[in-house]
Amino acid sequence: MAIALAMRGARVGLLDGDAYGPSVPMMLGVRKRGESHGWAATLPLGQRRELPREQMLKPLQRYGVKVMSVGFFIGEEQAVAPIPDVLGMLIWQLLHNVDWGELNYLIVDLPPGTGEPQATLCRELQLDGAILVTTPQDVARVDTAKAMAMFKSAGVPVLGLVQNMNGFLCPHCGERIDVFPPSHESRTLLDDLSLLGSIPLDPATALSGDKGRPVVVSMPESPVSLAFLSVANQIIATLDAQQAVSLADGPGMGDTASPHAREETDLPKEERRHDERED
Repeated sequence: MAIALAMRGARVGLLDGDAYGPSVPMMLGVRKRGESHGWAATLPLGQRRELPREQMLKPLQRYGVKVMSVGFFIGEEQAVAPIPDVLGMLIWQLLHNVDWGELNYLIVDLPPGTGEPQATLCRELQLDGAILVTTPQDVARVDTAKAMAMFKSAGVPVLGLVQNMNGFLCPHCGERIDVFPPSHESRTLLDDLSLLGSIPLDPATALSGDKGRPVVVSMPESPVSLAFLSVANQIIATLDAQQAVSLADGPGMGDTASPHAREETDLPKEERRHDERED
């Protein structure tokens, strides 16, 4: 999703908010195979204050997106198990103490659930919105409905719903097969949400992620890539409409400057390097 937004000309940052199982580094081809030891394994925890710019962490650049993840500090098979309060503080610091520069969108990829770091982010940040991702079957939709209730209670706008792994397209005949049976249970909160898009199940997409070349880069004309780009367009339109409504409500309702202003600009050429890095 972050890369799809960048392909639309936006300046995008991506924070991997899953400290227990950070998968963004592998999916973007920035792998750390060996375990870290001693100071090299120290996560950036310290005082809850913003650092001078020269002391900030520098995000890595992949496919036009600035990326930060706990996975950059530990080996990809190395476990980290911070207690919930520490986890919230860790993600807060990665959010604030990284030199993101000028961004249009800063996306935080969160793990499932309604605990940390969601609680800390909702409590301490003014978020433009949350995007809920679910699969079609009811067991997933129940958890997604809980997440929606949490964001609503925290006053965070829910921009819409993305259905992931929504049907399998046969590569031989093109027939659609519902691998996960669609839910027929009524979920009032979810049923009222705007559907931002549906992403079909595709083995080639999984393979591209394992190789560190996301499908929107490796197969830009595939149905999955087009679905991601369509979702990106929906997100841009939804946020623009939300901002227009806030401005129309009167002074002070929508004119507060965000630390990462959303202004459509072209990416500098040096930010488009796709070289794979391995430590």
